[in-house]
Amino acid sequence: MKFIILRNNLQRFLKEKTYAIISFLLVFITIAATSFVVTMESQKVKIGVTKTAIELLEMNDNNISVKEVERDMNYYTNLISGEYDAYINKEDGKYKVTTVRNSTLGMKLSQYLNEGKSLIASSDNNYYKIIITVMAMSSMILSLILYRYYFDDRNGLDKRIYLSGVSNFSYVLQQVLFNFLILFTTNLLSSFILLPLFDLNISWKLVLYILLIELFSANFGMFLSTLTKKNQGALIIGTMVSVITMLLSGALFSVKIGSVQDKIHYIFPQHYFSNLGKNIDANLTNLAHSVTVIVGYTLLFFLLANYLQNQKVGE
Repeated sequence: MKFIILRNNLQRFLKEKTYAIISFLLVFITIAATSFVVTMESQKVKIGVTKTAIELLEMNDNNISVKEVERDMNYYTNLISGEYDAYINKEDGKYKVTTVRNSTLGMKLSQYLNEGKSLIASSDNNYYKIIITVMAMSSMILSLILYRYYFDDRNGLDKRIYLSGVSNFSYVLQQVLFNFLILFTTNLLSSFILLPLFDLNISWKLVLYILLIELFSANFGMFLSTLTKKNQGALIIGTMVSVITMLLSGALFSVKIGSVQDKIHYIFPQHYFSNLGKNIDANLTNLAHSVTVIVGYTLLFFLLANYLQNQKVGE
């Protein structure tokens, strides 16, 4: 296989130092900001309890501040302003939780007090889940920026490349390889530099998951690039798709049981990327399904990109 495209793209990338620096900074800043947010000290949950639930004062700990209060006319204003996150009183042997700004907190408190369910998971359970999910989203967007050389070639250079004996499969593969190498190198290097600064460990699993993320992102970007006419169009569509699917996947935010989102969030790859992060956070072992889905999406995007590029050459 002639690696003409891969070599030329790398040479162009390294010559355009500003382009290379911007690509690295985007990844560096994203990982730094995400690591800072997930490791910053969380604010205490402030709960007011009436005399009927005075026994709940024993819940005071590092995460929860509980105070005895009189439920006067200002209680609703206090909930809205954030002076308190919840009010709890006891009626007919059951605890009644009132919240305004955080319904999830109210539901969890009610389940904990009345049904004995777990209230708060350990504070570090979601570190890598969030980091990997955000990394996947940013890589999907950056991959579209990096396909700038592909769009430059489409001005006529690609036809001369094909005449030199490079097959369509080889051409698409080398475009993907270039994109993958830049994404993988920048994300891995940024992770090695930044994560230890926030007391986050680097493991062989993290390296493997970054490899999967960047392979997927490179093929996702190639598919959208072959689907659109201009780099700006691919970037706009790709950014919208990556953000919307991340939100719908439930990777960062809880999914309401029985909702439409609950029925469809399994089809989005970000759901499975978040499982990779959960694996590092909680040492989960059953990842076969998630890895299979990610690899399946990666192959699908490559095959579609190869087909669409072949159609363009034939036009």
